[in-house]
Amino acid sequence: MSLEKTCSKTLNEDSPNVNLMPPTVFFICLLAGGVLEFIYPHNIDILSASANLMTGIFIGIGGFIFMYIGHEKFKKTGTNVSTNLPATELVVQGTYRFTRNPMYLGGSIFFIGIGLAAGSLWILAAYLPLFLYLSYYVIPHEEAYMERTFGEEYIQYCRKVRRWI
Repeated sequence: MSLEKTCSKTLNEDSPNVNLMPPTVFFICLLAGGVLEFIYPHNIDILSASANLMTGIFIGIGGFIFMYIGHEKFKKTGTNVSTNLPATELVVQGTYRFTRNPMYLGGSIFFIGIGLAAGSLWILAAYLPLFLYLSYYVIPHEEAYMERTFGEEYIQYCRKVRRWI
């Protein structure tokens, strides 16, 4: 294969190169928190069980809806959602006007809502590895890729919209 074909192929397949999908890490962390809760129960005693449940459900549904709206905006514009595929468009409308990462923010709120609804300190604590994974691995890879791909347009977007909230 010629060097020109190799370079062309690499440029066409450029992506954030995050192959361990964030939803997979989400479920691993949630499962780990659930297992720890089962083995070493440690409930949140700040609110009553019913108050934890209702608060968690309310927060969780809100987070899920926010995440879903961001996901659907990607699908509607025809760009890839997967973090190992190239982006075809810079999405800055809808929930992307408020945060550069509505799927991660919504998913995080959803995770915390599950922990509250379950009244589980372990599930809440299990969010920390997910947060670290998103903040220090996934998002930096995505941001570097987006800057390479969309240049000044993405830089201007970053100046207007925060990473999280």
